[in-house]
Amino acid sequence: MKLLTLGNKCAMATVDRFFKQGQKDFFRTTKTKGRIHERTNPYNENSFRGKEWLRGFNNSYFKNLRRNK
Repeated sequence: MKLLTLGNKCAMATVDRFFKQGQKDFFRTTKTKGRIHERTNPYNENSFRGKEWLRGFNNSYFKNLRRNK
């Protein structure tokens, strides 16, 4: 399955950027007064960026879940 043509390489890089940011944000937490807070989606949940970020975040979540079984 070919998603992109050679002239449109930057579109795939954009998809990967938000996906990878979601994956990284899964492991970035902040601790406030003894409580650990996970990052939240910095983009609108209905936007392309928000959906790709959430896909990456969920991907890391399920990988971590399988790893800890």
